[in-house]
Amino acid sequence: MKKNVIDYATATGEDIVLSLPPTHPRPSLKEEIEEKIRRQLVSGEMRPGHLYSANNMASQLGTSNSPVREAMLSLSGEGLLEPVRNRGFRVVLMSPADRQEVYDLRRLIEVEAVRRVASLRLSSEQASTLMSLALAAREQLPDAPGGDLLPYLDADHDFHCYLVDLLGNKRWSQIVRTLRNQSRINGVYQHLGDEEKDRLSAEEHIAIADAVRRGEAILAADLMVRHLDYARP
Repeated sequence: MKKNVIDYATATGEDIVLSLPPTHPRPSLKEEIEEKIRRQLVSGEMRPGHLYSANNMASQLGTSNSPVREAMLSLSGEGLLEPVRNRGFRVVLMSPADRQEVYDLRRLIEVEAVRRVASLRLSSEQASTLMSLALAAREQLPDAPGGDLLPYLDADHDFHCYLVDLLGNKRWSQIVRTLRNQSRINGVYQHLGDEEKDRLSAEEHIAIADAVRRGEAILAADLMVRHLDYARP
C-alpha cells in the first residue's frame, strides 16, 4: 500500500502522507461471531431460505450458544436473518424488488453523503486515511480471474463506511451499513469476477477520494453515482 501512495503522489505531484484508519476497541465475542456469520452471508455459504439454528452455528464456530444467538438476533435486526419460532433463523432471500429498493436508497443516501463530506474541510489526516483506504481496496483485488473477492469486498466496505463516518452522523452511518449489508448477502457479488470491471471499480474509489480531498463536491457526487452502478439490480 505504501508503494501505491508514493506512486499516486508522483503522478499528481502532491504530497500524500500515509495514514492508517483509526484503531477500534477489541470486538466482543458476540461482535466477532456476528462478523463471521455476516461473512458467510456475503459469500453465499449460508444459503437464502435455509434455516440455521444457534446450536448448530455454535458447534460450527466452536463456541457457546448464547453469544451466537445474540449475534443472529442482531443480524435479524439488520434484515439479514429472520427468526423462526422454535426452529432457528432463516437467511433472508433478497428478491429483485428488494435489491432495487436498497439500490434506490443507497443512491439517495450515499451520494448525498459524499457530496456533504466533500464540502467539509477535512483534516490532512482524514484525507490521507480516506486515500489510504481507497488504495488498500485496490491492493485486495484477486491476483487472478476467479480468485477470492471477499478481501476486496471487505476493503470496499471499509472505504465506503469511513467516507460516510466523516459526516459525524451516527444514524446516517448505521443506515448506510445496514443497506450495504443487505445488498451484499446471498453471495450476490461473488459472480462479479470480471477482472477489468473489478479494477475499474477499485480505481473509482481513488477518484472519489481525490475529489473529496480537493473539496470538489459536485464531481465527488457524480463519481459516486457512477460507482454505485455496480450495485444496480
